[in-house]
Amino acid sequence: MLFRKLWLSLCAGALLAAHPLQAEEPTQLREVRVAYIGILPSETTEHAVYPTFDFLKSQLGHKYLFKLFDISNHDFLEEINVLKPHLLFAPSEIYLQLAAIPQLNAHDIAALKSVFSSKTSASVGSVFITRADRNDINSIADMKGKRVAAANDENLSEWWAALGELKERGYTPNRFFGGERFTRERHLGAVEEVLAGSSDVGILPTCLLEAYEGVGFVAPGSLKVIDPYDNAKDESPFYCRRSTRALYPGIVISSLANAPDDIVKDVVRTLFTMPPFQGNEWAAGYDYTEVLRLMRDLKFGMYENLRDYSLGALLQRYKTELLILLTILLFLIGNELRVHHLVNKRTAELKGALEAKNAAEQEAVLGRKRLSHIERSGVISQMSNIIAHELKQPLGALLNYAAVLKLRLNDRMTEDPLTKTVVENMDAETRRISHIVDSVRKFAKKEQPAHIEYDLVRIVEKAIRTFHQQEEAKTAVPFRTDVATAPVLADPLSLELLILNLIRNAAAASKESGRPKLGVSLEPAGKRWKVTVWNNGLVLSDEQFTRLEHAAESTKPEGLGLGLSIVREIADMHSASLHFERLAKGGVRAELMIDRLATKDPEKNNE
Repeated sequence: MLFRKLWLSLCAGALLAAHPLQAEEPTQLREVRVAYIGILPSETTEHAVYPTFDFLKSQLGHKYLFKLFDISNHDFLEEINVLKPHLLFAPSEIYLQLAAIPQLNAHDIAALKSVFSSKTSASVGSVFITRADRNDINSIADMKGKRVAAANDENLSEWWAALGELKERGYTPNRFFGGERFTRERHLGAVEEVLAGSSDVGILPTCLLEAYEGVGFVAPGSLKVIDPYDNAKDESPFYCRRSTRALYPGIVISSLANAPDDIVKDVVRTLFTMPPFQGNEWAAGYDYTEVLRLMRDLKFGMYENLRDYSLGALLQRYKTELLILLTILLFLIGNELRVHHLVNKRTAELKGALEAKNAAEQEAVLGRKRLSHIERSGVISQMSNIIAHELKQPLGALLNYAAVLKLRLNDRMTEDPLTKTVVENMDAETRRISHIVDSVRKFAKKEQPAHIEYDLVRIVEKAIRTFHQQEEAKTAVPFRTDVATAPVLADPLSLELLILNLIRNAAAASKESGRPKLGVSLEPAGKRWKVTVWNNGLVLSDEQFTRLEHAAESTKPEGLGLGLSIVREIADMHSASLHFERLAKGGVRAELMIDRLATKDPEKNNE
């Protein structure tokens, strides 16, 4: 007795501690948004969704504020993204589509199981019904071409399951019935269609016919099940009449991405304690293998895009014949490829041998040309040395005569400007010839002329002026530059000969175009000066341009092939680079790059 009193005192103290006497502040309930897809038949909504929602409110209403929403089956993805429900009632085929979308993070927490089924994954199927007095319809084969009625064509539990049975029996589901009528209301509408004779056959979910007969909606014996399946064949018992062999999971409750863990935990615990209702109960144990197979075979739901591939049906139907044909084709193609490979291999070997032979012949021709050019250069070098040596004496005499003439005509030159100009030009040109002869002798002896600081602008101007004095053709040579002076370290006469040679070649080539045009420009290019000579001649072929680049022989019929060789040697003596470029509309551009020289007095050696 003492122990009992002590136990009651402890319990009373615990209750007082848990529930203090003072009033508590009312807490705000957390909102739980529950949604269901509108594709669900009205019977399912009334007999499954509403009772479950009411049970959740009754058990968890003190903690959460439950709200129920209807989502359209046509735009359910868009509405889910807008509404963001925590829990969702959906048929198993739609749940699988949602589970395949990572951002929704849908997880099944319970599935609706019929009390007449022993497995959650085998809760629903279809039953074909007709009037009991229709003696012409006793099997599925008898239904071919008949009019059919159903609640809608979107539910797996009636329409798709029925079509799956037809396909499994070898029929083409979309061409099986003679006409289709969908009541879009309760399943009872399909029953009324059959009883009234408007439709020959009706399709109902399993166990619904028994429920209608039990509540008196349908008179027992007025309807019969077409080709009923023998439930004794199943390992797991199923206690309702059905026409389809395959059974599928029914409605699934899933949690979505924004559902907190504690809410999901409370809901799961509550669902599994909910007593059976309307012949159903919530259970676990989910297997969607049959649903996936059905969607893949009938190409609906997540496999609806496969309907566009008609080739797949042909491959499936004639896969054995196509495999044999493909094997033969592969053998023939492989043999053809092998023959082509051998022919191409032998052809490539022969082509390689011919190309090697042609390359050797071309190399020999180029070698003979280079040897001939070297021999010719050697002979001309010797002749130039001899001529230059022999010209020294007469040139010296001419300079002496010019000096004497200037002395004798000194008084007259002051009075007659023309005489003065003639005598001075005669002396200047004779000295120029003498300098040229000296340069030729040094070039022939491979001697390096002395380099001095000089203005490149003056050199280019002298070359242009000499070209105009010596050429008969009145070809204008415009000179463009933005610099006043361009100091370089060079042999002015050699550099002038280089530029003069380029101008002459450009002028000669531009005459072939009919309207000769050429020009010279000078501009800085980093630490170098760039002298450009261009013309508007004809478009050169690859062979002509190669000859111009390498200067192995003259591009002109009357030429000796030494002009550009001398030009390149002069460029090399000045550590300059000479480059030729073909112009797109015809003609060539020659670019000479020579080092700049920094000086405080670039004009000191230009006199």
